[in-house]
Amino acid sequence: EAYSVLESIRTGAALVLEMERDDLQILIIGHSGQEEVDAYLYDPMPGGSGLLDQIINQFDVVHDAAYQVVSDCPSICERGCIDCLWTYRNAFFHKHLDRKLAKDFLENQGNEIEFAFDIPPKLSSGKEKEPSKAVNDCEEKLRGMLHRLGFPDPRWHHQIQLGKGIGSTSPDCFYLGDDELDPGTCIYLDGLSEHIHGNPRTQRQDQIIRETLRSKGYEVIEIAASDLDDKGAMTRHFYKLGRILIGKDHAQKVKENQEWFGDE
Repeated sequence: EAYSVLESIRTGAALVLEMERDDLQILIIGHSGQEEVDAYLYDPMPGGSGLLDQIINQFDVVHDAAYQVVSDCPSICERGCIDCLWTYRNAFFHKHLDRKLAKDFLENQGNEIEFAFDIPPKLSSGKEKEPSKAVNDCEEKLRGMLHRLGFPDPRWHHQIQLGKGIGSTSPDCFYLGDDELDPGTCIYLDGLSEHIHGNPRTQRQDQIIRETLRSKGYEVIEIAASDLDDKGAMTRHFYKLGRILIGKDHAQKVKENQEWFGDE
């Protein structure tokens, strides 16, 4: 529902304001164990382009245009199509788009918008300290397991640009995908440093970055530093990675032969 509502609002705004749909971006962040999500329609331009203010000031007009898009699809599609919500650039979440859900939401909520709170305009710089011995030890442990499993060599600390509003991210290791619809797999080692992962603001930034990656089609695997000493946890992580890289049948070998853990 969240994707559907924000896409309909973005589409409606593009019809009545001087903007393109991609001038604003959509980000959906889920919460573990909860059905509720946080949904953001954000402006990637540094300092802002003023489009969000225009949407707020003319929300009744934007709402009506959005409602028209989802209630009167020329193709009378069941959920979504190129005549209403689908574009090439939002192909990663076509499966989440349902014009009827958006129609019901817009109809029930009406065309008024209410201010709740300000969102800080800028994330932290993300400048990291030099890696500690603990960080290097964990990376070496992960590197050794990947090598013993026979997985391809990843790119370590490969930088991925996510746009001006988000910046960039450098996963601990990265596997390049096959094409635009499969851009790659990012692996993050979490819990290595208080500077990087130990405060709520940085954790929130990490979450935004990783959900942005997922929305762009990347696979994201998050490994807690403590998992490196837990054979069961690493089996789950590597089975998932194996399915992505080499297929389900070969990934099964991760479970069958666990000499890769190096505990013997």
